[in-house]
Amino acid sequence: MIRNFFKITFRNFRKNKSYVFINMLGLGLSLACCIVGYLNWKFAAEYDQNHANHERIYKVQIYKDVQNQNVPYGISPLPLGAVIKDKVAGVTHISRYIETGLVLKKELKVFNQGIAFAEDDFLEMFTFPLKYGNESAFLDRSKIILSYYTADTYFGEGVDPTGEIITIITEDGKQYPMTIGGVFEEIPQNSSVRFSALTHFDNYLKIREVENTDWKQFVAATFVMTDGQFPQNLLEDVNVNYVEVQNKARDDFKIGSYYAVQLTNLGSIAESIRANWLSEPPPPPAVVVPMIMAFLMLLIACFNFTNTSIAISSKRLKEIGIRKVMGSDRKQLIFQFMGENLILSFLSLLVALGFAYFLVPAYSAMWDFITLELNLVSDSEIYLFLIGLLVLTSVIAGGYPSLYISAYQPVNILRGSLSLGGTNWFSKTLLGLQYMLTIIALISALAFTNNAEYQNNLDVGFQKENILGVRVENKSEYDRFFNLINQMPEIEQMTGTTHHIGWWTYGRTLRAGEQEVESDMMNFSLDYKEIMNLTIKDGRYFDKDLYEFDKENSIIMNEALVREFGWDQPIGKVVQIDDSTRLSVVGVMEDFYMYGFFDPVEPCAFRLADKEEMNFVVIKSEVNPTELRDKMEEKWYEVAPNTPFNASFMDEELAGTDYVNNNISTMFKFLGALALILSSIGLYTLVSLNIIKRVKEIGVRKVLGASVNQILVLMNKQFFWLLLLFAWIGAGLSYFAIDALMASIFAVYQAISVFTVLAPFFLLMIIAVGIASSRIMRTATQNPVKSLRYE
Repeated sequence: MIRNFFKITFRNFRKNKSYVFINMLGLGLSLACCIVGYLNWKFAAEYDQNHANHERIYKVQIYKDVQNQNVPYGISPLPLGAVIKDKVAGVTHISRYIETGLVLKKELKVFNQGIAFAEDDFLEMFTFPLKYGNESAFLDRSKIILSYYTADTYFGEGVDPTGEIITIITEDGKQYPMTIGGVFEEIPQNSSVRFSALTHFDNYLKIREVENTDWKQFVAATFVMTDGQFPQNLLEDVNVNYVEVQNKARDDFKIGSYYAVQLTNLGSIAESIRANWLSEPPPPPAVVVPMIMAFLMLLIACFNFTNTSIAISSKRLKEIGIRKVMGSDRKQLIFQFMGENLILSFLSLLVALGFAYFLVPAYSAMWDFITLELNLVSDSEIYLFLIGLLVLTSVIAGGYPSLYISAYQPVNILRGSLSLGGTNWFSKTLLGLQYMLTIIALISALAFTNNAEYQNNLDVGFQKENILGVRVENKSEYDRFFNLINQMPEIEQMTGTTHHIGWWTYGRTLRAGEQEVESDMMNFSLDYKEIMNLTIKDGRYFDKDLYEFDKENSIIMNEALVREFGWDQPIGKVVQIDDSTRLSVVGVMEDFYMYGFFDPVEPCAFRLADKEEMNFVVIKSEVNPTELRDKMEEKWYEVAPNTPFNASFMDEELAGTDYVNNNISTMFKFLGALALILSSIGLYTLVSLNIIKRVKEIGVRKVLGASVNQILVLMNKQFFWLLLLFAWIGAGLSYFAIDALMASIFAVYQAISVFTVLAPFFLLMIIAVGIASSRIMRTATQNPVKSLRYE
C-alpha cells in the first residue's frame, strides 16, 4: 500500500511538472521568509539566555519619584552592592558592573574600547566561556581578559595573546599596563552584558579615583544571584536603610525606592528604562514586522497551492472515479491527497532551507544589532519549528483540496456530467485574499520609500551638513588640537563645547514651585548656536559680555520643556536644580531632533559651557568630508599619539533613520515582488481552469459572431470585479496598518498619501488584467473547430 501511494504520488508529480515546480518555488520562498522571521524572533526571545543562571540572576535598579510617579532607571548607586553583600539569606553572589570607554593601546594600535569592570563573583554568575587562559586571571588585579573580537583586532585572528602586555589609557593621559589573562569566546549579540575587555572592579576604583563608599557615583548594574526567587526581605532592607543615604549624597538626583528585575525579563523592558547603560534588544517593530510579513507571504503561497491543487484535480477525475468504484473510501482518498500535499510541502521545505542559507545572512547583514545564524547541527529547537511549519503548511495548503477532491461522486465523473468547482466562491476568495495581501506589501514598500525621502529632506532643527565633531579627552588635549588647526584654510568656523548634539546628555530634575520635571541637559559654548544653526524662539542666547553671569545663573529651555511646565511666558521664570542652584530662564530654543525621528523631542535645557570643560571641537567646513577627516586625523596624531581619533560628521550620526527606512523598504520590496509573482501565478491558474470549463462556450460564441474583444471582456469581467473589490479592501487596510506601523517606529513620519495607495493599486490591476487577457487570448483566437470537436 505504501509503495503504491508513493508510485501514484510521483507519477502525478511527473505529469504536472510545471505546477509542482511553481508550488515548490513559491512555497519554498515563503517558508524561507518564515525561517528568517523565526530566527529573528528567537534572537530577541532568547535575550540573555546564553547565561546558564539567567533565571537566578536579578538586577537591582531604582525608581525615581517624579511628580508622584515612579520612573524606572537602570543604574544603581556604586556602594549598594558592597553594603548588601552577605547580609541576606538566599543571596549566593553579588557583583557590581560598569563599562567605560577607555583607550586600549598595543604598540601602534590605539582604539577606544568598552572596558568592563566587575567583582569577584561575576564569572560565577554569568556564562562567558574562555577560548584562551583561565578564569582565575580575572581575580588578579594586574590582568585583563579580552573579548574574541578585541584580541583579533590587536593581535590577529587565531593568535593567543595570553601573557602579553596591553595598556589602558585614561582621558587625562594616565597609563595602566595590564597583562592579558585570557580571551573570551565570542559574546552573543543578544546579551545585555557585552564588552570589549573585562577586569576587576577594584581597577575601576583606582583608575577613576573613586571611593568604594561614594554614594554620589552610579554603576550600570548591581547584579544579585539567588538560590531561587528573589528574597523580598532584601529589597525591604535596602529601601529602609539605603534610600535616604543616597538622597543625602545626591540632592539633585533623589530616588524613591529600589526594585529588582530578573535578567530574563531585562531585555523586554529595556526600552522603558531610563539611564540603561547595558545593551538593548532590537526594537519591537524589528521583531514583529518580519514575522507578520513572512506569515502573510506563507498564506499567499498556501492560497496559491490550494487553487493549483483544485485545478490539477480536473486531470485526475477518472482516477478518482475508478478508485471509488473499486472500493476506496473517502478516508483513503483524503490520505492519498493529504500525503501528496505533505510530500510536496516537505520538498518545498528543502527548497526553503536552500533559500534560507542565503536570506538569513543577507537579512542579518541589514541590521547592526542583530546576528542570525541558521545552524541545523547545534540548534535542535529549529527542527521543532520546521516540523510545525511543515504540518501547518500542509494543512493550510492541502486541507481543503483533499476534502474537496475526495467528495467527487464517481457516477458523475464516469458519465462526464461532473461540474468542476474550481472557480467557485472559495477559490475566488483565496485569489482575492492573495491580491489583498499583495497590495498591502506593495503599498508598504512605496510608503517606506517615500518616507525615507521625506525624512531625509525634513529639517531636524540644526545644521547637519558639513559639521565634524572631534571628541577630546581633556582640556590640555583640546587646547593643543584647537591651536594646531585654528589657522587651517579649510575650516569655515570652529568652536569648543562641553556637549555636542547626537553624542550624549546628562539628566537633572528641574523644580519650579511645586512642579518637578525630568529633563535632559547639555552645556553649549558661546559660538555653538551659530555654527549649529540653532534657533532661539523667545528671549536670548548666552551673551559673551555676560559670560560669568550666564554660566552661573542662566538657563535656556527647549519648547518641549516649556510645554512640560505649562508656561505661556517662560522668560524670567526661575528653576531650581538642587538646594543651592537657582537658574533664570533667559531663552527658549526651537525643538530639534537630536537622534533623528525615532523618538519625540524630549524636554531639554541648556547651560553655558565652562571654558575649562571642553569635550568636543566642532568644525564647519565645505571641504570634501573624506579629505577633511583625513587632514584632521593627521593633525590629531601630532597632538595625541596615544589617543584614537574619535570624530564623526553630523549627518553620519543621523544616518540611523535612513538606515531603518531603507532596510524596511528593502524588505517590503522583496516581499511585495514575491507576493506579486505568487498572486499572478494564482490568477493565471484560476483563469486557466475557468477557460477549461468554458472552452466550448467560447467556440460557440465565436461561431455565432462574437469578436475576440467581446470574449475578452466577458471572461475578464468576473475576475476584474473580484480583484477590484479585494484590492480596495487591501488598500484601505494598508492606509491604517501602515500608519500604525510608522507610528510605532517614528515620532515624525510622512502620512500615507492618496498617490501611495493608488499607484500600487493601478499597477496591480494592470498586471492582473494583462495576465488574464493573455491566457484568454490564446483560447479566444484559436480555431473554434478545435473547441467544438468531441474528441
